Amino acid sequence: MSSRNQPAADLGRRAFLSLGAGLVGTCALTFLPRAVMAKTTAVDSRTLGFFNTHTNEILKATYWQNGAYDRAAVQDINYILRDYRNGEVFGMDVKLFDLLTALHRRTDSKKPFEIISGYRSPLTNAKLAAASNGVAKKSMHMEGKAIDIRLRDVQLADLRLDAMAMKAGGVGFYPKSDFVHVDTGRVRHW
Repeated sequence: MSSRNQPAADLGRRAFLSLGAGLVGTCALTFLPRAVMAKTTAVDSRTLGFFNTHTNEILKATYWQNGAYDRAAVQDINYILRDYRNGEVFGMDVKLFDLLTALHRRTDSKKPFEIISGYRSPLTNAKLAAASNGVAKKSMHMEGKAIDIRLRDVQLADLRLDAMAMKAGGVGFYPKSDFVHVDTGRVRHW
């Protein structure tokens, strides 16, 4: 039966179901500020692309679709963001993935995120902190809530400004090391 011949009650039911799906999707994004949600619709899919600068691995994964996180895709992202020094995989904060998706959309980048550092095991973090003043002893990398990144088609300073404008967490700027740190902690920048 064509849509022209459908009874009005069916159209009302479809509209109601469509509204319900939109509300469910919106609830999934309620933790993000309005500015972050500006380029994210309630019923879209969310895909991230990564290039791990240490392992040369590439991943493109649709981690959220049809109103839910895709467990297999989330595991794939967790793997590429692992502590490459010891191979330890950790369950990353999915809010970080949503933050990255919003940041990627905001920058209009066509390139994957280049991973400088994702998850860091406590042992790795302790070794790095002992060797450098630039590594926090209680780093959010150990909680799976932080990532150090760059995008090849976005100036590093612009990536920093876009991340700061989102007001979705912490933003660190490391131009000498060529990366921006973003995390899902409280809003702050350095």
